[in-house]
Amino acid sequence: MRFPLARRAVLLAAGLLGASTLAPVLPAGVATAAARPAATAPSPPGKGTGRFVLALGDSLAAGYQPVYGHRLPPLDPVDQLRDQGYPHSYAADVAKRLGLGLVDLGCPGETTLSFTTRPAMGPCTTLYRTAYSAPNQQAAALAVIASHPGKIALVTFDLGANDVDACLAGGSLNDACVLNKALAVIHRLPKIVATIHAALAKADPGAPMVAMDYYDPFLGLAIRPGGAKGLALATASLGALEGFNAELRRVYGEQHVRVAHVASAFDTTGTFPLSRVDAKTVPKDVAFVCRHTYMCPSSPTVPQDIHPNNAGYALIATAFMKALRN
Repeated sequence: MRFPLARRAVLLAAGLLGASTLAPVLPAGVATAAARPAATAPSPPGKGTGRFVLALGDSLAAGYQPVYGHRLPPLDPVDQLRDQGYPHSYAADVAKRLGLGLVDLGCPGETTLSFTTRPAMGPCTTLYRTAYSAPNQQAAALAVIASHPGKIALVTFDLGANDVDACLAGGSLNDACVLNKALAVIHRLPKIVATIHAALAKADPGAPMVAMDYYDPFLGLAIRPGGAKGLALATASLGALEGFNAELRRVYGEQHVRVAHVASAFDTTGTFPLSRVDAKTVPKDVAFVCRHTYMCPSSPTVPQDIHPNNAGYALIATAFMKALRN
Protein backbone atom coordinates (compact mmCIF):
# COMPACT_ATOMS: atom_id res chain seq x y z
CA MET A 1 0.00 0.00 0.00
CA ARG A 2 1.74 3.19 -1.13
CA PHE A 3 0.12 6.48 -0.26
CA PRO A 4 1.83 9.85 -0.82
CA LEU A 5 4.24 10.33 2.09
CA ALA A 6 6.86 12.95 2.86
CA ARG A 7 9.98 10.86 3.44
CA ARG A 8 12.05 11.47 6.52
CA ALA A 9 15.53 12.84 5.93
CA VAL A 10 17.04 10.05 7.98
CA LEU A 11 16.01 6.46 7.40
CA LEU A 12 16.56 5.53 11.01
CA ALA A 13 14.29 8.28 12.26
CA ALA A 14 11.51 7.04 10.00
CA GLY A 15 12.03 3.50 11.22
CA LEU A 16 12.01 4.47 14.86
CA LEU A 17 8.70 6.27 14.55
CA GLY A 18 7.29 3.14 12.94
CA ALA A 19 8.14 0.95 15.89
CA SER A 20 5.25 2.34 17.89
CA THR A 21 2.70 1.04 15.44
CA LEU A 22 3.85 -2.52 15.80
CA ALA A 23 3.86 -3.18 19.51
CA PRO A 24 2.26 -6.61 20.07
CA VAL A 25 0.67 -5.55 23.36
CA LEU A 26 -1.65 -7.79 25.33
CA PRO A 27 -5.05 -6.14 25.77
CA ALA A 28 -5.84 -4.88 29.25
CA GLY A 29 -7.09 -7.57 31.60
CA VAL A 30 -5.98 -10.49 29.42
CA ALA A 31 -3.90 -13.15 31.07
CA THR A 32 -0.31 -13.75 30.06
CA ALA A 33 0.77 -16.67 27.94
CA ALA A 34 3.45 -17.59 30.45
CA ALA A 35 3.12 -20.62 32.63
CA ARG A 36 2.07 -21.02 36.18
CA PRO A 37 4.72 -23.00 38.04
CA ALA A 38 4.85 -26.74 38.35
CA ALA A 39 4.43 -28.12 41.85
CA THR A 40 7.82 -29.79 41.56
CA ALA A 41 10.88 -29.19 39.45
CA PRO A 42 9.97 -29.95 35.82
CA SER A 43 11.54 -32.61 33.70
CA PRO A 44 13.61 -31.37 30.74
CA PRO A 45 11.47 -29.42 28.26
CA GLY A 46 10.66 -30.71 24.84
CA LYS A 47 9.10 -33.95 23.76
CA GLY A 48 10.79 -36.72 25.71
CA THR A 49 14.36 -37.09 24.48
CA GLY A 50 13.59 -35.52 21.10
CA ARG A 51 14.78 -32.21 19.69
CA PHE A 52 12.70 -29.08 20.01
CA VAL A 53 12.15 -25.49 18.92
CA LEU A 54 12.90 -22.77 21.48
CA ALA A 55 10.62 -19.75 20.98
CA LEU A 56 11.65 -16.41 22.49
CA GLY A 57 9.96 -13.01 22.46
CA ASP A 58 6.65 -11.40 23.29
CA SER A 59 2.97 -12.06 22.58
CA LEU A 60 3.67 -12.89 18.95
CA ALA A 61 6.15 -15.55 20.05
CA ALA A 62 3.50 -16.86 22.46
CA GLY A 63 0.87 -16.78 19.71
CA TYR A 64 -1.74 -14.72 21.52
CA GLN A 65 -5.11 -14.04 19.88
CA PRO A 66 -8.01 -12.06 21.41
CA VAL A 67 -10.31 -15.06 20.98
CA TYR A 68 -8.40 -16.78 23.80
CA GLY A 69 -9.51 -14.12 26.26
CA HIS A 70 -8.32 -15.07 29.75
CA ARG A 71 -7.55 -18.67 28.83
CA LEU A 72 -3.89 -19.64 29.04
CA PRO A 73 -2.14 -22.03 26.67
CA PRO A 74 -2.52 -25.77 27.29
CA LEU A 75 -0.23 -27.58 29.69
CA ASP A 76 2.62 -29.61 28.31
CA PRO A 77 1.60 -33.21 29.14
CA VAL A 78 5.18 -34.11 30.12
CA ASP A 79 6.44 -31.05 31.95
CA GLN A 80 3.13 -29.74 33.29
CA LEU A 81 4.33 -26.29 32.30
CA ARG A 82 2.68 -23.87 29.91
CA ASP A 83 5.71 -23.89 27.66
CA GLN A 84 3.93 -24.79 24.41
CA GLY A 85 2.43 -21.41 23.58
CA TYR A 86 -1.05 -21.04 22.15
CA PRO A 87 -2.08 -23.80 19.73
CA HIS A 88 -1.79 -21.73 16.55
CA SER A 89 1.30 -19.68 17.39
CA TYR A 90 3.83 -19.39 14.60
CA ALA A 91 6.34 -21.26 16.79
CA ALA A 92 3.89 -24.11 17.36
CA ASP A 93 3.18 -24.21 13.62
CA VAL A 94 6.90 -24.32 12.77
CA ALA A 95 7.54 -27.06 15.34
CA LYS A 96 4.65 -29.11 13.96
CA ARG A 97 5.86 -28.75 10.37
CA LEU A 98 9.34 -29.86 11.41
CA GLY A 99 8.10 -32.70 13.60
CA LEU A 100 9.73 -31.20 16.70
CA GLY A 101 8.77 -30.43 20.29
CA LEU A 102 8.35 -26.85 21.47
CA VAL A 103 9.49 -24.81 24.46
CA ASP A 104 7.80 -21.41 24.24
CA LEU A 105 9.17 -18.81 26.65
CA GLY A 106 7.37 -15.90 24.96
CA CYS A 107 6.03 -13.34 27.43
CA PRO A 108 3.32 -10.88 26.34
CA GLY A 109 4.40 -7.27 26.76
CA GLU A 110 8.10 -8.18 26.80
CA THR A 111 10.55 -5.44 25.80
CA THR A 112 14.28 -5.36 25.15
CA LEU A 113 14.64 -4.11 28.74
CA SER A 114 12.33 -6.59 30.49
CA PHE A 115 13.84 -9.46 28.47
CA THR A 116 17.07 -9.08 30.45
CA THR A 117 15.76 -7.67 33.74
CA ARG A 118 12.26 -8.09 35.19
CA PRO A 119 9.73 -9.87 32.95
CA ALA A 120 6.78 -7.86 31.68
CA MET A 121 4.23 -10.16 33.34
CA GLY A 122 4.24 -11.64 36.84
CA PRO A 123 3.41 -15.18 35.72
CA CYS A 124 6.44 -15.05 33.39
CA THR A 125 8.62 -14.24 36.40
CA THR A 126 7.15 -17.20 38.27
CA LEU A 127 7.73 -19.55 35.38
CA TYR A 128 11.31 -18.52 34.74
CA ARG A 129 12.24 -18.75 38.42
CA THR A 130 10.44 -21.99 39.16
CA ALA A 131 11.26 -23.94 36.03
CA TYR A 132 14.68 -22.58 35.16
CA SER A 133 15.96 -20.77 38.30
CA ALA A 134 16.19 -17.68 36.12
CA PRO A 135 15.21 -14.05 36.82
CA ASN A 136 14.18 -13.21 33.25
CA GLN A 137 13.53 -14.59 29.79
CA GLN A 138 17.11 -14.27 28.59
CA ALA A 139 18.46 -16.16 31.59
CA ALA A 140 15.75 -18.82 31.16
CA ALA A 141 16.68 -19.20 27.49
CA LEU A 142 20.36 -19.57 28.35
CA ALA A 143 19.47 -22.18 30.99
CA VAL A 144 17.43 -24.20 28.49
CA ILE A 145 20.17 -24.00 25.86
CA ALA A 146 22.97 -24.95 28.26
CA SER A 147 21.10 -27.86 29.81
CA HIS A 148 20.00 -29.44 26.53
CA PRO A 149 23.04 -29.62 24.24
CA GLY A 150 22.26 -31.29 20.96
CA LYS A 151 18.50 -31.04 21.53
CA ILE A 152 17.66 -27.58 20.22
CA ALA A 153 16.91 -27.63 16.51
CA LEU A 154 15.92 -23.99 16.11
CA VAL A 155 15.48 -20.74 18.05
CA THR A 156 12.74 -18.36 16.87
CA PHE A 157 12.82 -14.74 18.00
CA ASP A 158 10.83 -11.51 17.88
CA LEU A 159 11.34 -8.55 20.20
CA GLY A 160 11.50 -4.76 20.29
CA ALA A 161 8.15 -3.27 19.34
CA ASN A 162 6.70 -3.17 22.85
CA ASP A 163 9.45 -0.81 23.98
CA VAL A 164 7.65 2.19 22.52
CA ASP A 165 4.16 1.33 23.77
CA ALA A 166 4.30 4.02 26.45
CA CYS A 167 4.65 6.63 23.71
CA LEU A 168 1.10 6.00 22.50
CA ALA A 169 -1.78 7.63 24.33
CA GLY A 170 -5.30 8.50 23.23
CA GLY A 171 -4.61 7.69 19.62
CA SER A 172 -1.74 10.20 19.40
CA LEU A 173 1.97 9.62 19.05
CA ASN A 174 4.76 11.37 20.95
CA ASP A 175 7.52 11.49 18.35
CA ALA A 176 10.27 12.44 20.79
CA CYS A 177 9.30 9.60 23.11
CA VAL A 178 9.25 7.09 20.26
CA LEU A 179 12.61 8.24 18.99
CA ASN A 180 14.27 7.87 22.40
CA LYS A 181 12.67 4.50 23.15
CA ALA A 182 13.45 3.07 19.74
CA LEU A 183 17.06 4.23 19.91
CA ALA A 184 17.25 2.18 23.08
CA VAL A 185 15.95 -0.84 21.14
CA ILE A 186 18.68 -0.48 18.55
CA HIS A 187 21.20 -0.17 21.38
CA ARG A 188 20.00 -3.20 23.38
CA LEU A 189 18.93 -5.63 20.68
CA PRO A 190 22.38 -6.49 19.27
CA LYS A 191 23.67 -7.56 22.69
CA ILE A 192 20.60 -9.70 23.35
CA VAL A 193 20.80 -11.41 19.99
CA ALA A 194 24.57 -11.92 20.30
CA THR A 195 24.17 -13.47 23.76
CA ILE A 196 21.52 -15.97 22.66
CA HIS A 197 23.26 -16.74 19.39
CA ALA A 198 26.61 -17.35 21.07
CA ALA A 199 25.09 -19.75 23.59
CA LEU A 200 23.30 -21.61 20.81
CA ALA A 201 26.48 -21.86 18.74
CA LYS A 202 28.26 -23.42 21.72
CA ALA A 203 25.58 -25.93 22.74
CA ASP A 204 23.98 -26.66 19.37
CA PRO A 205 26.34 -25.38 16.64
CA GLY A 206 24.16 -26.72 13.85
CA ALA A 207 20.97 -25.05 15.06
CA PRO A 208 19.99 -21.74 13.44
CA MET A 209 18.45 -18.72 15.11
CA VAL A 210 15.75 -17.02 13.04
CA ALA A 211 14.32 -13.59 13.87
CA MET A 212 11.45 -11.81 12.14
CA ASP A 213 10.74 -8.36 10.78
CA TYR A 214 7.22 -6.99 11.14
CA TYR A 215 3.96 -6.81 9.24
CA ASP A 216 2.00 -3.56 9.58
CA PRO A 217 -1.34 -4.20 11.32
CA PHE A 218 -2.16 -0.50 11.28
CA LEU A 219 -2.86 -0.63 7.57
CA GLY A 220 -6.24 -1.81 8.82
CA LEU A 221 -6.96 1.72 10.02
CA ALA A 222 -7.64 2.59 6.39
CA ILE A 223 -10.79 0.47 6.82
CA ARG A 224 -11.65 1.27 10.41
CA PRO A 225 -12.03 4.04 11.29
CA GLY A 226 -11.29 4.80 7.63
CA GLY A 227 -11.75 8.29 6.28
CA ALA A 228 -9.02 10.90 6.19
CA LYS A 229 -7.78 10.14 9.72
CA GLY A 230 -7.55 6.39 9.19
CA LEU A 231 -5.88 6.84 5.85
CA ALA A 232 -3.33 9.25 7.30
CA LEU A 233 -2.44 6.89 10.14
CA ALA A 234 -2.13 3.93 7.79
CA THR A 235 0.07 5.99 5.49
CA ALA A 236 2.38 7.09 8.28
CA SER A 237 2.67 3.59 9.73
CA LEU A 238 3.66 2.08 6.41
CA GLY A 239 6.31 4.62 5.56
CA ALA A 240 7.84 4.36 9.02
CA LEU A 241 7.71 0.56 9.09
CA GLU A 242 9.98 0.24 6.10
CA GLY A 243 12.72 2.11 7.92
CA PHE A 244 12.26 0.20 11.17
CA ASN A 245 12.38 -3.17 9.44
CA ALA A 246 15.55 -2.10 7.63
CA GLU A 247 17.17 -1.42 11.01
CA LEU A 248 16.04 -4.78 12.39
CA ARG A 249 17.40 -6.62 9.37
CA ARG A 250 20.70 -4.76 9.73
CA VAL A 251 21.02 -5.78 13.39
CA TYR A 252 20.17 -9.41 12.66
CA GLY A 253 22.48 -9.52 9.66
CA GLU A 254 25.41 -8.20 11.66
CA GLN A 255 24.78 -10.93 14.23
CA HIS A 256 24.58 -13.63 11.51
CA VAL A 257 20.98 -14.39 12.40
CA ARG A 258 18.59 -15.40 9.65
CA VAL A 259 15.56 -13.21 9.00
CA ALA A 260 12.01 -14.38 8.44
CA HIS A 261 10.63 -11.75 6.09
CA VAL A 262 7.17 -11.43 7.59
CA ALA A 263 6.60 -8.02 5.99
CA SER A 264 7.05 -9.60 2.58
CA ALA A 265 4.84 -12.54 3.52
CA PHE A 266 2.06 -10.06 4.32
CA ASP A 267 2.82 -8.18 1.09
CA THR A 268 3.07 -5.09 3.27
CA THR A 269 3.95 -2.72 0.41
CA GLY A 270 1.82 -4.40 -2.25
CA THR A 271 -0.71 -2.17 -3.99
CA PHE A 272 -2.35 -4.36 -6.63
CA PRO A 273 -4.65 -6.04 -7.21
CA LEU A 274 -7.24 -3.92 -5.46
CA SER A 275 -9.67 -5.81 -3.24
CA ARG A 276 -13.04 -5.25 -1.63
CA VAL A 277 -13.26 -5.15 2.16
CA ASP A 278 -16.44 -4.01 3.93
CA ALA A 279 -17.74 -2.56 0.67
CA LYS A 280 -14.56 -0.52 0.23
CA THR A 281 -12.00 -0.87 -2.53
CA VAL A 282 -8.55 -1.03 -0.94
CA PRO A 283 -4.98 -1.91 -1.93
CA LYS A 284 -3.83 -5.50 -1.65
CA ASP A 285 -1.81 -4.99 1.53
CA VAL A 286 -4.74 -3.46 3.41
CA ALA A 287 -6.96 -6.37 2.45
CA PHE A 288 -4.20 -8.78 3.46
CA VAL A 289 -3.98 -7.32 6.96
CA CYS A 290 -7.76 -7.40 7.29
CA ARG A 291 -7.84 -11.09 6.40
CA HIS A 292 -4.92 -12.17 8.55
CA THR A 293 -5.35 -10.10 11.75
CA TYR A 294 -8.15 -8.75 13.94
CA MET A 295 -7.72 -5.17 12.71
CA CYS A 296 -10.87 -5.03 10.58
CA PRO A 297 -13.76 -6.53 12.57
CA SER A 298 -17.02 -6.44 10.66
CA SER A 299 -18.98 -5.11 13.64
CA PRO A 300 -18.21 -1.78 15.35
CA THR A 301 -18.91 -3.47 18.69
CA VAL A 302 -15.97 -5.85 18.21
CA PRO A 303 -12.65 -4.32 19.34
CA GLN A 304 -9.73 -4.10 16.96
CA ASP A 305 -6.64 -6.10 17.80
CA ILE A 306 -3.24 -6.10 16.15
CA HIS A 307 -2.56 -9.80 16.65
CA PRO A 308 -2.77 -12.30 13.79
CA ASN A 309 -5.54 -14.85 13.47
CA ASN A 310 -4.84 -18.52 12.69
CA ALA A 311 -4.19 -17.73 9.05
CA GLY A 312 -1.88 -14.88 10.01
CA TYR A 313 0.22 -16.99 12.34
CA ALA A 314 0.42 -19.69 9.69
CA LEU A 315 1.70 -17.06 7.27
CA ILE A 316 4.38 -16.00 9.76
CA ALA A 317 5.34 -19.65 10.20
CA THR A 318 5.73 -19.96 6.43
CA ALA A 319 8.13 -17.01 6.48
CA PHE A 320 10.21 -18.79 9.13
CA MET A 321 10.20 -22.01 7.08
CA LYS A 322 11.37 -20.08 4.03
CA ALA A 323 14.21 -18.56 6.06
CA LEU A 324 15.24 -22.05 7.14
CA ARG A 325 15.22 -23.33 3.56
CA ASN A 326 17.33 -20.38 2.41
